[in-house]
Amino acid sequence: MENMKVNMSFLFLLLISVACKPKTDLYLERGLDILSNTKEVNFNIFKGITINEIGVIRDQKEGIKTLVFKLDEDTSKEAFNNDNIFGIRVWIIDDNKNKRIENWDFNPKLTQVKKYKYITKEIKIKEDQIKKMKIYMFNEIDGEKHKIGDSLMLNKVNTYND
Repeated sequence: MENMKVNMSFLFLLLISVACKPKTDLYLERGLDILSNTKEVNFNIFKGITINEIGVIRDQKEGIKTLVFKLDEDTSKEAFNNDNIFGIRVWIIDDNKNKRIENWDFNPKLTQVKKYKYITKEIKIKEDQIKKMKIYMFNEIDGEKHKIGDSLMLNKVNTYND
């Protein structure tokens, strides 16, 4: 009987720990397989960095959206030079039909979750769709952007997944 109480307590704690896990972690652990808004791109953005899929994880409970780039499994940490910056330019139309352009430039960091490799970027956007997104890499020299590698242009990137 005592053994059964211990097992039930363990099971209860296990269920709570899984239920409390952020939504982003769950999607990353599964390789984005259940994320409904992914786009398969298979694009080599720069030497040794190939983006296989792009998606946006919306975690309503946490109140955040995370832009996720799922990378090729052969991508290594060495491919990320500290001088290289990930450039993301987005064209957005809000509910009032107002157009705006935003730049979400950042230093990419390779994240590995289980066997999957990612670059992630928390984004601040309330709209459910990005009209157009341009993704590229660049170096900044004397305050000027110097593009390296190729650019990827995407249309209609959804930022909801529920």
